[in-house]
Amino acid sequence: MKTLIQNYCSVLSTEAMYFHRCIQEAGGEAIMWHPNQQSAFDTFDYVKPDMFITHFKFLTQDIIKYLSGSKNIGMALNVTGATKENIGEIEQICSQLNLVTMFSNLYEANNNLKGVRSKINGIYPGADVFLPVMPTPEYKIKNCILSLDENEQLKNIKEQEDEYHVFSFNPSPQESYSDMTVDVTSAVSFYGKYDTCHLVGDINFVSSQILFDSLLKADSVKIKVPDPQQSMLEGIFGSLFREPSGDYDQLSDVIKSQVRTRHNCFKRASRLCRFIKNSDMSSKLEKMGESL
Repeated sequence: MKTLIQNYCSVLSTEAMYFHRCIQEAGGEAIMWHPNQQSAFDTFDYVKPDMFITHFKFLTQDIIKYLSGSKNIGMALNVTGATKENIGEIEQICSQLNLVTMFSNLYEANNNLKGVRSKINGIYPGADVFLPVMPTPEYKIKNCILSLDENEQLKNIKEQEDEYHVFSFNPSPQESYSDMTVDVTSAVSFYGKYDTCHLVGDINFVSSQILFDSLLKADSVKIKVPDPQQSMLEGIFGSLFREPSGDYDQLSDVIKSQVRTRHNCFKRASRLCRFIKNSDMSSKLEKMGESL
């Protein structure tokens, strides 16, 4: 199966890139498409894929037009962030296409798409083992606070701790509250420079790929969400880990080890391949994920 993957990576996710790399590492044929470098028609004509993977926000009229005339090309669509109204529009558009699967990175505990007609499979975020740790200045301090905005959880930690750096994942904050602006790719180079990394704020941020990458790279990870979201956090951890910790102030080594073997990008790519009916590739990726 030849797979074309559109680059839909974001500040909080490298999913498209690690799907591409994992399939290649397992001996499959995967091509990454950067839309700003080549048009949809030229790309599909050149690659001639069997399967196309993208995010619904990147689904353009040119892509729809090409795929509507090429029913031999299957499509897997990430619908993370979609509303029920979006899903209705997608169902209408994709009735003319060979839509093999829709999937979401959201967890059962905070899934806003319950009750829609179409089946939406779950592929959680995973740790990207391919992200390089780049050279950075030598230092080691107590705390790193990771956040999307200046929330109450961030303010509380700043009041309690005397030594910290604040990393913002917001590329355009209304005002500067951080020491550095990072994204999921650059942040991994800094996790090891702190005794503790604090993930603070909304549940969708603290349970994103940032959680898995930090658990893989950091010495210690703590999580703080608003009180109304605490039960949701417990539900997410209950679905993720065999021995979920009730102490989110200090995630255990048991959980960190599970991230390496059960929640890495190979495991997520294996799940994708199962949904697109590439069972041989799914089995290979599953074994590669378990061997990390």
